[in-house]
Amino acid sequence: MKRHTPIILSFLFLFLFNISFALSKKDFEYSMNFYRKLVEKKVRVEELIFTLEKIINKYKDIGVNLTTVREKLLALKAFKRSKDHYERLEKEGASLDERIAALNRILNKFTNIDADLSGMEKELEQLQEKKVSKVKEPEKIEQFRVEKETAPPSIEAEFKEGEMSGSKIKKDFKKTEKIEESKENEDLEEFEEFRP
Repeated sequence: MKRHTPIILSFLFLFLFNISFALSKKDFEYSMNFYRKLVEKKVRVEELIFTLEKIINKYKDIGVNLTTVREKLLALKAFKRSKDHYERLEKEGASLDERIAALNRILNKFTNIDADLSGMEKELEQLQEKKVSKVKEPEKIEQFRVEKETAPPSIEAEFKEGEMSGSKIKKDFKKTEKIEESKENEDLEEFEEFRP
């Protein structure tokens, strides 16, 4: 009987270990289902990262394969860094083209991520629409300018239309001469004041 005691104890240990592992595996599956529900609800990235970190910390010593969980966590952290970088670019006043390029890179890199990308996709569409409208506006302005521009009236045109008759031209010329003469007289008077 003494020989069988270690064998019985080892079977008992294996049985208890399998029971505890089965419970842990069920708990792990429950935790992952909870995480999937969060993804379906489209919660913020920070919440998804927090949940995955909790799952890893809770099940790291039990023997559950956490490789996929760690991969998801790394992908979410990389996405968060990219998102934060884009927000910093936006605050610093990056140009429309820079912001569009950054959003395209983020969306292309993280297409299969658990995070909600719909907000970034909408923002990209809005920026692209803005860019297209800015390109069209100058064309419209140029067309408007060409349509509305008229040449300033010239003396020759007014003369041809009969608006300026010969006597009117003479009067305007005489007024101009009088103004110029008065300016010259004033200049001479100032000069004479300084004569020794």
